[in-house]
Amino acid sequence: MNDKKGFTLIELLAVIVILAVILAIASTAVIKSINDSREKAKYIAAQDIVNIAEAYLATETEGVVEVNGSKCILVEKLVEEKYVESDATNPLTGENISGSDDVSDQRVCKEDVTAQDGYELQEDYYSFDGYKYYVR
Repeated sequence: MNDKKGFTLIELLAVIVILAVILAIASTAVIKSINDSREKAKYIAAQDIVNIAEAYLATETEGVVEVNGSKCILVEKLVEEKYVESDATNPLTGENISGSDDVSDQRVCKEDVTAQDGYELQEDYYSFDGYKYYVR
């Protein structure tokens, strides 16, 4: 009498293949979620800096420059004047600003723009209600 209990090789391979397919689907979803979270964090960091720039442009005139007819403030100036903390997130890189040169070309300008649809970077700027944050 053949009274052996257990799984055949084909049954084990079928289970392994099913688990591999589930893992592949789940891992792509997790990676996409992580990337979306990073982009949203960059957008929120840009929004914080724009809010600070908006207050600066409303109260200060020193350091305000005009670019293509729009009032702008350099992010580097906001960092130097301690309006933006050095541990704030750089929306371009996702790392701390830390007063480094990577914000030297970044500026916030008051322009006639509408709110941004979504949180992705548009060409070389983020747009908010009445402001554009140029990161490149």
